[in-house]
Amino acid sequence: MDGGLPQFSHEEIMTALLAGSERGGEEPEIAANITQQMLHMELEPLSRSMRARLRDIVVRLEPDHFIEVGAGIGQLSAWFHDAWESGSHPKSYAMVEEGQRFGVILQRVVERFSAADWCNVRVGPWDTMVSESIAWLAANASMPEGARSGSILPVPADVVLVNTDWRGQVKDVENAFQLLRPGGVLLTPEPLVPSSDVGDYPEGEPQNDAQMRVEVFNHWIRLIQRWSTEHAVGIAEVTAGSVVAIRRLK
Repeated sequence: MDGGLPQFSHEEIMTALLAGSERGGEEPEIAANITQQMLHMELEPLSRSMRARLRDIVVRLEPDHFIEVGAGIGQLSAWFHDAWESGSHPKSYAMVEEGQRFGVILQRVVERFSAADWCNVRVGPWDTMVSESIAWLAANASMPEGARSGSILPVPADVVLVNTDWRGQVKDVENAFQLLRPGGVLLTPEPLVPSSDVGDYPEGEPQNDAQMRVEVFNHWIRLIQRWSTEHAVGIAEVTAGSVVAIRRLK
């Protein structure tokens, strides 16, 4: 019995999830300072509209357990922290970055927002963290969630956001999906569509970055085609890109 409650399709749910909000796209002060720091370091930031939309989606989802992969120096993280400063926040939030140097900067962001009780910086290879977390989940599967402890990441996660270098992004997304609970959502910017003739080369053996982009995008298309048969997939266009959301259904 549905009790007379309205029933929504997966498409309607994803459309509502990916919509913008009334928060607007004005960049929070701390995030704006980090953006300037990124430009000085010659790091390429996401577009402001994409940062705002990702903020809107994550806040709307209200995750208890949230993982941000590829946190960089905390530009996008600061948008989340700013939104949560005046309201509820996750029970646990892991900011994941491979480089130790960036890890130190991320820790300053945590301290600036007084979030040390519920937010942790995790530094190291993402694939290693995923392997350790999967093993931890298997070892603790029979234990009540409230009694579990010792995982390097907050798993199973309600939301995982992947914003890593384009060369490894699709593999990072595949790994991240394994850590979602049923009903959890994975978010990532859509990989760039190759826009020029890259010449002939043996498949799987790219010779330059242009050919590598083709390989990455083809891998992405195969992945989305496979996931769309079993899970809910939504895409929202924003300035300078698109946000992709995959909701794990089983």
